[in-house]
Amino acid sequence: MVKKWKFYLKNMRLSGKMTLLFLFTVGMASILSLVFLEVGLQVYDRQIYEKSRQELKFFSRQVNYRLDEIEVLSMQIAIDEDIQQELTGMSKLTYLSSEFYYELQRLRGLLMNRIATNSAVKSLVYTDGREVNLTLGEDCGEIGEEVFQKLLQRFAEARGGYESCSPTEKYPYLLSGRDILERKNASLDYLGSLLLSSDISGILEAEMKQFPEMDSSLLVYSADGIVYEDPGLRSLPRPMWEEEGGYEIIEFQGEKSFLCFEKSEPMGWMYVTVFPYSQAFGQIQKVRCFLVAGFVTAFVAACLVVHGISRRLTHPLEQLSQSVKIVADGNFKEAKELLPEEIMEDEVGVLTKEFAVMLDKMDDLIHENYEKQILLQDTRYRMLQAQINPHFLYNTLNTLNWMVRAQRMQEASKMIVELGKLLRAAFAKEPYTTIREELRTAESYIAIQKVRYQDRAEFAVEAQGDLDRYMVPRMVLQPLIENSINYGVEQTAETCHIWVKVQEETDGISFEVADTGEGMEEEELAQVRNFTMTPKGHGIGLKNISERLRIAFPSYEFTIESKKGEGTRINILIPKTECIEC
Repeated sequence: MVKKWKFYLKNMRLSGKMTLLFLFTVGMASILSLVFLEVGLQVYDRQIYEKSRQELKFFSRQVNYRLDEIEVLSMQIAIDEDIQQELTGMSKLTYLSSEFYYELQRLRGLLMNRIATNSAVKSLVYTDGREVNLTLGEDCGEIGEEVFQKLLQRFAEARGGYESCSPTEKYPYLLSGRDILERKNASLDYLGSLLLSSDISGILEAEMKQFPEMDSSLLVYSADGIVYEDPGLRSLPRPMWEEEGGYEIIEFQGEKSFLCFEKSEPMGWMYVTVFPYSQAFGQIQKVRCFLVAGFVTAFVAACLVVHGISRRLTHPLEQLSQSVKIVADGNFKEAKELLPEEIMEDEVGVLTKEFAVMLDKMDDLIHENYEKQILLQDTRYRMLQAQINPHFLYNTLNTLNWMVRAQRMQEASKMIVELGKLLRAAFAKEPYTTIREELRTAESYIAIQKVRYQDRAEFAVEAQGDLDRYMVPRMVLQPLIENSINYGVEQTAETCHIWVKVQEETDGISFEVADTGEGMEEEELAQVRNFTMTPKGHGIGLKNISERLRIAFPSYEFTIESKKGEGTRINILIPKTECIEC
């Protein structure tokens, strides 16, 4: 029976579901109205409890903000440039010399100016771990040697991080601080340790004045002991609650009291407030009336909203649902006819409009551009995966390494700039660029290869026409030049000449790359022309270039000429396509 009802509810029409929801809301409201007065007092009690806990939590956060200011102060001191410079200079002076005492007094002044910005910090101790122990501020009593050494050990383990120690009965101040590490050149050399003594009682009492609504007694303690104690709570038992926060009803000093506790991180302190239980029920009748009025208002509003939504959404959504079902059969025209003629401006109307636009776009993509776009994305992906030969990058970086070692900084800088231009073009998201920009990318590649091959290769670049006006797929010229180097420069011991020519012609734009290398036999040339020969290296092959040109342009020419002993010449002719957004 349960399965049948679940199946029925899941497959119910939307109008039925909305009506069922409306009836469910009315039924629940009726039941709530019968039991509301019975649970009103308990709800009000929980609200009072939660409000008290929220006040205590907010109070503890405010105290934490003040404690964070102490941490920030310690960081500001540790990274202060003047203090860093002073400590660095002192470390180079002879201990107890006149210069050392002079610098020590300057350090005292700098530290005094810093701690004066936070009234909670009563004293400051600076030590270099050996001879220097500088104490500033008020006399807060003696810090035990064991505690002092443990804190220094924690500072060292934290490597400049902030560490603190809760107050105890022997030393009722918060001990905190960090190691000062040298920031110059990021050496992180030890410059000393900073220890702050902060008045927690003063912080707590100052914050309590900001919360006059907290008409209660306060107790704060940690695992180490009492942090702060209101005189009236000295007889209160102090269990360590396992929960992070909560409240209890206890018998204290002969009367029923409400106790609220909250554990605050990162110090791990437990905040406890206690006030008479009778304070929570002074206005219970007003609370009951407020809850009844709120319930009635919410009930009426819910009825109106559910009724309005059921009438407004059901019909348009059903029309949209029917249209979606027809789309599954591929009949976009009939699906669009099912959409309402008058479309509203609400969320359902916006969804309907966007669905109609999507139908038009889907029809266009499926019937006209689907195959072409998939092929373009696949080709572009392979292009991006293999744009730059890793061997070329390794050789370029190795050349840069030796140029830097040889103090040829200006040449190395120029080579880095050209490599940056080449990589920027290779990893650009746009698949097209202007012909002029493509030529500049090729010139950056040539500039790098000139440094590498020196007298073994000579390059000549020629450009004619309005090359900024027309577009071409990225990384067309560079692979052709790379082929000339692989099959020309690398295959001969003599100087190889490479010509690059880009020219605007009447019927298109021509690209020509020629070299004086060894050339190819007829059999090898035939394999290159039909793209069955495996290219050398890991760059873009000629077949990849040809496929991208075929996708980009309705017609193009790609010719390869070569003779053994005379070199190789590659010619590309593409139609003029003006660049709109490259």
